[in-house]
Amino acid sequence: MNESGSPPADLTEALRHEPNEPGADHRLPTRTDASALEYPWAHPPAIGEVVEIAHGIGWLRMPLPWGLDHINLYLLPDGAEGEFALVDTGIRSKETKAAWRRLVGTGGTRSKDGRIHLTRLLLTHHHPDHLGLAGWFADRYGLKVHASRVCWLYARTLWFDKAPEVPAEVLEFFHRAGFSPEALERLRAAGWGRYREGVERLPIGVHRIDPTEPLKIGGALWWAIETAGHAPGHLSFFDPKRRLLVSGDQVLPEISSNVSVYPSEPFGNPLAEWLEGLARLRALPADTLVLPAHNRPFRGLHPRLDQLIGKHVERLGGVAEMCREQPRAAVEIFPALYRRRVAGMEYMMATGEALAHLHFLEAEGVLAREPDATGAHRFVWRARYQAQEVVERLAKITRGQEETAPWTSIR
Repeated sequence: MNESGSPPADLTEALRHEPNEPGADHRLPTRTDASALEYPWAHPPAIGEVVEIAHGIGWLRMPLPWGLDHINLYLLPDGAEGEFALVDTGIRSKETKAAWRRLVGTGGTRSKDGRIHLTRLLLTHHHPDHLGLAGWFADRYGLKVHASRVCWLYARTLWFDKAPEVPAEVLEFFHRAGFSPEALERLRAAGWGRYREGVERLPIGVHRIDPTEPLKIGGALWWAIETAGHAPGHLSFFDPKRRLLVSGDQVLPEISSNVSVYPSEPFGNPLAEWLEGLARLRALPADTLVLPAHNRPFRGLHPRLDQLIGKHVERLGGVAEMCREQPRAAVEIFPALYRRRVAGMEYMMATGEALAHLHFLEAEGVLAREPDATGAHRFVWRARYQAQEVVERLAKITRGQEETAPWTSIR
């Protein structure tokens, strides 16, 4: 989606080939031309260390207990010397709390030992690594929490959604996706309602972020951009004057966001939302400095967005081809998305991603679902997948954003 309004050349070239080969593993780095991205900071900060980057913004990392072992958090100057608004918090854990206690002072300015003062908390979305300590910050430091309405309602719903047994509709959801009786039994044994394990009890109230109005943070105006798909109500934050984007999990330089269908919205189409969010971000200036939630800050937003869009457009073609060969349940299309065997807890995440691709193609009229004799939903090929039409539709969204976004007059 270039300035002329036509699809980018690299996407057009990717679509010349029949996309029926096994897909790139979504858990591995997306194929990226190293020369397309620039990393101004070669090394990330150590856990609990703050590195000052562009315009006095602080970059720090907190640990995560997963294969992806860190999250990036950002401090936006907000008032007097040493005062900052914090974007996201890290997961609820003793290690993360200890790191924050070392960093945060209680005074209004930077204290003699270099600790910082926080003015408020901004949230990109509801996942535990992003708001796990929102309640802790509210209680301990009196911070006001700012988030989208959808983010907050999802978080509070999930926090209170704990039951002694896995709900029947959840088991039915994964049964429809093609889980075997053995896999369903393992799911049943795992229990239900573990969200609160990584999330401190949340305050009742929130300051709702309105994407139609700018957030004044210090002397800068930041605009929230709705970029759902990875998470309902996900926000990215853009400063048009300084060309800075805090992207959350929407766009990452080395990995692709997880985009999944969940039992909470069992027939949703999150991949369409995520691709549309990428298309909106492509309206931002090419030299925007991206501050992502994982990996390192980078420049090269447009080529990275083209890579992500191109990858998923191509993989959708691979999914369509598998269903053209014969009707498939969600767990049967993993070869179109992953190069490695999917096992363990990754199996559930992979199922959600598979459903996201199937639901996208269903909405396009390419596939239709048909329950089999066991009640599993198999997706049947109905029409040719028109990849170019998808790309052109996304390009139209980009052009519309370029014309109507509220910050265009500021740029």
